[in-house]
Amino acid sequence: MQNSAMTLAGILVFAVASPAISGPQSDKRNLGEDEIRELTSGQTFHYTLLGESRGDEQHYEDGRVTWRLPSGECMHGIWIVKEETLCYFYGLDRYGCWNVVADSSSGSTRFAHASVDLDGKKTDSPSVYINRISEEPVSCVPPQLVYYSR
Repeated sequence: MQNSAMTLAGILVFAVASPAISGPQSDKRNLGEDEIRELTSGQTFHYTLLGESRGDEQHYEDGRVTWRLPSGECMHGIWIVKEETLCYFYGLDRYGCWNVVADSSSGSTRFAHASVDLDGKKTDSPSVYINRISEEPVSCVPPQLVYYSR
């Protein structure tokens, strides 16, 4: 249990020190802490990864989150924002931290989650795109039905 607490403490410390994504394109920028909270709180993000559905994530205003996987199964956790980093925690060993990147190169703004590692550096993982933002609640399939259909 002590290692788990130390891991979570390390993750929370990391969330304070995430660098911005920088590059030659001025039409891409990381959202700041207040912008991320405004975009996220009370909203459901509908994700795609490499052209495939990555599921839907409902963000409650009190910091809870429900992620509905493409299978219909849900995971429940918390979301936090610190500076330019949005982190999700679904238990001590399931978490992910992201910069929320606004890209307005196409004339309208598109958002993506750019993965960062525990040191706050951008990873080689592909971005997860926020395909749509809504206020729709997610509905979860009971786990026994998900496992039965596999």
